[in-house]
Amino acid sequence: MKRLKLNPKIELFWWRLYNNAIPSNFLLANRRIGSFYGCPRCCELVEDNNHIGGQCVKIRKVIALINEWGLYIPVYQCFEDCLEGLQKLIGKEDLAANLYCTVVWMVWKSRCKLIHTGKEDSDNSIAANVISYAVQSNFLNFQLENWDTNQLRLSSHWHPPPPGWIKINVDGALKKNYRAGVGGVARDDKGRFLLAFGNTLQQWDAAQTELCAVLFLKNVVKEWMFEAQGVIIEGDNRNIINLLQKSIKNWKVSRAIEDSLAFLLDFKQVVFSYSSRIGNNLADICANLSLEGSFLWEDLLDNSIPPSFLHCLKEECDALGGS
Repeated sequence: MKRLKLNPKIELFWWRLYNNAIPSNFLLANRRIGSFYGCPRCCELVEDNNHIGGQCVKIRKVIALINEWGLYIPVYQCFEDCLEGLQKLIGKEDLAANLYCTVVWMVWKSRCKLIHTGKEDSDNSIAANVISYAVQSNFLNFQLENWDTNQLRLSSHWHPPPPGWIKINVDGALKKNYRAGVGGVARDDKGRFLLAFGNTLQQWDAAQTELCAVLFLKNVVKEWMFEAQGVIIEGDNRNIINLLQKSIKNWKVSRAIEDSLAFLLDFKQVVFSYSSRIGNNLADICANLSLEGSFLWEDLLDNSIPPSFLHCLKEECDALGGS
């Protein structure tokens, strides 16, 4: 567990779980402190270490949600399998192991809340808090290649961010006459449209054009965006995304950041993510449209929005099961 660099509270919880020191209903009943052996959520299942460590329906629902967002977390059948599985993940899939341990801890906290107040946290709330913990501990920002890899493994289309987060896809387009355009689309965790932008510029390097797409965000971000739990900025140029990931990582160490990226500090959390071209379709449309002129759309009823953009947006929302 120490090799996983868990939050101290989570590490203590797992130490207690390993030593059978968690006050589960099974433990309390065996010590004649209680008479109910079952899980307060799944009454027909005994609440023992196997249940707390992975069998609980709540844990599986939260893991399924996080997997849908593009982060891979395994599922285990019993506590012994869980410990063996975590051991195998160390050094190979540290992020998955860290997230799994955090999920189990937060689901237990929610269970205690249910016992004492009659209410517990929703699956979405727990899943979002698990990712927030990973980001706050700097763990996720140092492991973003796992986010990219697993997101592409799960789906080739656009993927929504965690609840309470915003995802901004950006892209650049460059013509032979050095006329360039940058564009982007901001959407919420349901895939709903928030805004889209495009800007014309002169540029001769394709990679620099992609970078300009990110830097131009400071001209279009709105105050309400800073209230989100975090923002994922996604592009399809892996080199530029890697460069920006390193900038954020260096800032966390040195507390110094380039002036052109300083506007990102106004967000609660920032994650840079790589996407395939298929997952970046709307941003690509905006970048190409910007070659004809700059624009900013904040309402889908805007008459200047072309049918091609609306059609693509609808297809992606339909794929998510949204409207």
